[in-house]
Amino acid sequence: MEKQEFLSFVLEDEEYGVPILDVREVRGWNAVREVPNSPDYLHGLLDIRGEYVPIVDLRMRFNLPPAVICSTTVVIVLNDANKHPLGVIVDAVSEVYELSDEEIKPAPHVSVTVDQSYIKGIAAVESGHLILIKLEALFDIKELNNTSVEEATA
Repeated sequence: MEKQEFLSFVLEDEEYGVPILDVREVRGWNAVREVPNSPDYLHGLLDIRGEYVPIVDLRMRFNLPPAVICSTTVVIVLNDANKHPLGVIVDAVSEVYELSDEEIKPAPHVSVTVDQSYIKGIAAVESGHLILIKLEALFDIKELNNTSVEEATA
């Protein structure tokens, strides 16, 4: 039985996870360049070693109250299948879990506050349950894909 590692993070009182192989880095908060006429959940673009990375507030994307940016704010920089980066603001990074496919169950269609299109599944962990995020859904945010890097960097 092959297992996969997931980096978990907290939003409000829920624990979420993403495949650790898709995590480029975890970093503290840095000032971002605002993007004119961008969606509310897009905080802006962050220059990471010469590459502009969109920074998304996952709380707002998941219809939760916006993140409070402070010295403990964490940004997880993720890669999609084509190695395009996306930064997500989270409350805190918590654990690394090793899970098999058999341990990941389909998400129920009720009792979860996040839009079902973002949920890959749910797994039982020591702290309760871990909601696994579909990265392809995060990277397929149409409004984000229409955001102009040129406008923000001009």
